[in-house]
Amino acid sequence: MFKHNKAKSLIIIGFITGFLIVLSSYIVNPNVFWQFNELEIITTSSLLVIFALCFIITNIEKRHDYFNFSIGLIMYLLCSILIFLTGNTNLVFIKNPYIDIWVFNSLFYILFQVMIYKEYMHLKKDKN
Repeated sequence: MFKHNKAKSLIIIGFITGFLIVLSSYIVNPNVFWQFNELEIITTSSLLVIFALCFIITNIEKRHDYFNFSIGLIMYLLCSILIFLTGNTNLVFIKNPYIDIWVFNSLFYILFQVMIYKEYMHLKKDKN
């Protein structure tokens, strides 16, 4: 992945920018360290989504190792970002049985685990 200079520079710039954003939020308001910090979650998750997309784009013509993992990561993190954007609000869709917005996060986490398992089986099959 790092053979492409644009991808490498995007990752380095993204890491430094994300680090500075999170660091500045803690410097400006140190109490945020002990609270629900949406900015930190959204910044780090967004960077991971961008990095995973960068990985997929730079390796699209090559062998498809780690694509299931990358796609699962992107789906899970996008769902998490959308949920964390709502913050600590209590979004209840159905009262009986109790289904709220965090159920979707759990479902996407399970889907992410399935994608990791598929990638594991794919890599295990290639070794044999």
